[in-house]
Amino acid sequence: MNICVLFDTVNSPTGGGNQFLKALISQFVRMGHGVSTRPTKDTDVVLLNGFNYASGRRLRVGQVAEIRHLGRMSTVGRVLPRWCLETLGRRGPVLVHRVDGVPELTRGHRTPADDVQPAVNRLADHTIFQSEFCRESFLEHGGTPSTWSIVNNGVDPRVFFPPRVPPKVDGGLRLVAASWSPNRRKGFATLAALSRIAGVRVVFAGNWSPEIEPEGVELVGVLTSVELAQLMRTASALVHAAWNEPCSNTVVEAMACGLPVIFRDSGGNAELVGDCGVALTDNLHDTVGSLAADYGAFIERVRADRGRFLVDRAANGYIAAFREAVARHQSARVSKH
Repeated sequence: MNICVLFDTVNSPTGGGNQFLKALISQFVRMGHGVSTRPTKDTDVVLLNGFNYASGRRLRVGQVAEIRHLGRMSTVGRVLPRWCLETLGRRGPVLVHRVDGVPELTRGHRTPADDVQPAVNRLADHTIFQSEFCRESFLEHGGTPSTWSIVNNGVDPRVFFPPRVPPKVDGGLRLVAASWSPNRRKGFATLAALSRIAGVRVVFAGNWSPEIEPEGVELVGVLTSVELAQLMRTASALVHAAWNEPCSNTVVEAMACGLPVIFRDSGGNAELVGDCGVALTDNLHDTVGSLAADYGAFIERVRADRGRFLVDRAANGYIAAFREAVARHQSARVSKH
């Protein structure tokens, strides 16, 4: 299958979407599929990512319409009214849209992305949601996908893997947290509060919020995927205190490294973690105590469930969705003729 993943990934550390799509593209290639970042005459399916086609660069609905009707992406889609494209009929490849939650819920305020993503979705033949929470919130905010499936994110097992021997927690808990975004809704205040608990050490990788005093949190800065995985293998657990995230790549990375998760019961967090961690409560002492008390069982469960967080499982889900969407599209074309 010839797949266009319409996203310009970068090798430098950045957000979770970029990291996941890099791993997904590599897995598609290992599976024997052809992959490009722009549609060609041979493209069978185009994977659209949320509301952008590169970090910080939003999709233009007109350009998506141009791909749908003409099978190409150029400046024409920026200037030509959509009704003109629609008069040309459908000559482009199948469009599958990976929906990135509802930006307003994650960021805490509305942005142009909240208008772009639903408009792009109306042009798609199939929608892939990253979690059930992602699907429900998208529908509640006016999304109208034609057909859909749910595929959680996955990571490269060659980078994110557990240590041979899990760390001991007798001498206290070493908790790791990570975020590319400094938005305070990532839960920085909770991380700082955890660092005040005796016997708990918190290490943070990424961009810390300038609005929150880190207190006892050790800040190690932005790390590459390899460096982050190495850090995770030295930790007892991940702390993920963000609100309303549809499918945190950080959670997936940590669990692939064999880490149980202390998580905020918000967004898709509980759905991802399952019984491999504990939810944050108002009493943080009790929260970390419940993890420590049953730590061995948590480690066993997350290691037994590790396959759920790997990119080969995610890639298989995407390919299945692509094939079904292509088959429906071909069937519809035959019935029209």
